[in-house]
Amino acid sequence: MPWFDLAPWLIALAPFAGLFAAAFAKRKDPAIVGDRVYRHDPPARISHWTHALGVAVCLVSGIILGLRFTPAFVADGPAAIVWMNVHFVAAVSFLFGTFFYLGNTIISRHRFKEHLPSRDAVVTTIHHYGRKLGFKNLTPVEEDKYFESEKIAYLMALGCSVLLVLSGLVKALAHVFLTLPDSLMNVITWTHDLAAVLMLLFFLAHVFFAAIAPMAWRTFPSMLFGWMPRDEAEHEHVAWMRRLKAAGRVEEPANAPTAPAEPAADGAAAASIPEPAKEV
Repeated sequence: MPWFDLAPWLIALAPFAGLFAAAFAKRKDPAIVGDRVYRHDPPARISHWTHALGVAVCLVSGIILGLRFTPAFVADGPAAIVWMNVHFVAAVSFLFGTFFYLGNTIISRHRFKEHLPSRDAVVTTIHHYGRKLGFKNLTPVEEDKYFESEKIAYLMALGCSVLLVLSGLVKALAHVFLTLPDSLMNVITWTHDLAAVLMLLFFLAHVFFAAIAPMAWRTFPSMLFGWMPRDEAEHEHVAWMRRLKAAGRVEEPANAPTAPAEPAADGAAAASIPEPAKEV
């Protein structure tokens, strides 16, 4: 029997678990530390990877099970149940990561605002990538922590996530007690599948530009370990680095050598040398 029927409470629990975790998560703001920049703290990385892995596995398992407009790669029966259970586990991860991120943005709204594109997002994106392609006549741009292109894509991912969560929860509830007309369930399923296709397009583009393309190789490790090279940040994220410096987010490395003590003045040095004891 599919786990959607056996343990629907996990689907209901995952969003609350994400919000609960966000309420008790200790956040650390970005900072310049020596020749490195602390970009992503552990809660940011956890929410990103639980969401991302959930999305990836949901997309793969959903395509294998078949969308409204694509054939299924497995027949009804035990194989379909296995992939349905894979979809279930991925959905739990997706919901936890999504609501963990939501909780963090509610607590710290500036984390949401830094993802929103500016008024000049399209023009900035054209100039940014145009110069990378060799069109040096375009005006250099100063990017923030996230490129304007990433911010535009963020809105697409946000919209797809909302549609997937709402339609997916309705589909999950239909396994338990919710009974809806077939026509309405058909609309919900179409919405779910179309949102999945849009999310797939975003996901592929995001993986390419954030991890596969050579331009991302020095920044991508920050999503694994938190840190990126300072010179890369100074070159690619000029506006962000300026903000960090203006906010005083510049720290010395913990293992930085201390400056040697200055030599004492002659008089002080002489005073510090004890006189030899007089013979009795």
